[in-house]
Amino acid sequence: RRELPDGGARPNAAQFKQLVVSALRELHGEVGAALPVDVLTYEEKTLSAILRVISSGLVKLWSALTLLGFYQNRRCAFRVLQTSPFLLALSGNSRELVLD
Repeated sequence: RRELPDGGARPNAAQFKQLVVSALRELHGEVGAALPVDVLTYEEKTLSAILRVISSGLVKLWSALTLLGFYQNRRCAFRVLQTSPFLLALSGNSRELVLD
């Protein structure tokens, strides 16, 4: 999830993907920018996304997003809420599961 502490423009899905690629390029160069990252879902209202990356690229993606501090000359931060090797595991939170 991306956070904009001082407001600012909210990127659409294409701009968000470009932001992720730019963060990878900035930290890891062209090799990082070539990392295959898919934006599976993106909610512009909450600035939340589900990203898919190969397991060997997780550390590069996570570090690039964590170290990115600005978007369009405004402060921003990414928070990784959850990771999983299984896409289905991201569909819900087992801690919020209500059993009858």
